[in-house]
Amino acid sequence: MAPIVIVDAGHGGIDPGGGNSAQFTEKAMTLNISLYQYRRFQELQIPVALTRSSDVTLQSEDRTALVRNSGARYCICNHINSGGGRGSEVIYSIYSSAAFPRLIADELEAEGMPNRRIFTRTLPNNSKQDYYYMNRETGSVETVIIEYGFADNPLDADKLAKDWKTLAEAVIRAFCEYANLTYQPPKTAPPSTGGGSGGGSDVPDWKQEAIDWMFDQGLLTNEDWRNQADTSLPLWAEAVILKRLYEKLKP
Repeated sequence: MAPIVIVDAGHGGIDPGGGNSAQFTEKAMTLNISLYQYRRFQELQIPVALTRSSDVTLQSEDRTALVRNSGARYCICNHINSGGGRGSEVIYSIYSSAAFPRLIADELEAEGMPNRRIFTRTLPNNSKQDYYYMNRETGSVETVIIEYGFADNPLDADKLAKDWKTLAEAVIRAFCEYANLTYQPPKTAPPSTGGGSGGGSDVPDWKQEAIDWMFDQGLLTNEDWRNQADTSLPLWAEAVILKRLYEKLKP
């Protein structure tokens, strides 16, 4: 079944992004947010896909091709801002409606992240083309770029570090309302403290954080293991992890 929505974790791999603070890097925070949203869409039985599920490098043409060829109707593109400012920004295509971005901004504000602006932008030399490649090169997929706040603003950075799960959940609510899909809150409410990107499970944050770190580092790549904190890995899987770790440590 083709996904209805594809979630894009901005940056990754050799590209850390610019929205970095002492508390997080943009590529790690966007991955946490995206993986959380991916799991929540699955819980809600909404067909969903990801552009990346670990700390890998994606060239712009590869990222947009994944979205364009996914069969999805919508794309949620997650980013963290920088450069001086306060609050979220939601960017949409000149060929799309502002309805979905407004719902996102409203839900993020309801969770304590003010909205700075909702906008479109065109190329300087072509008013008929979107400026941002995720709006311009993703074909018929309705793509919104969400900047969840400014990493170089202490208020935003603290909010993201502590409450990123509630902000990620806010976008889930906005999407369900916009796409006219049934929404149910998570069985366990997202905690207001930092930690792993589990959410909605009984796995302690410290365990989930360790598992997510292994995915971030590329030591684990099979998503089936992400929610199996207390399941023993088979011997061959342990060997693969040790091999990958050894390759990372080689000079």
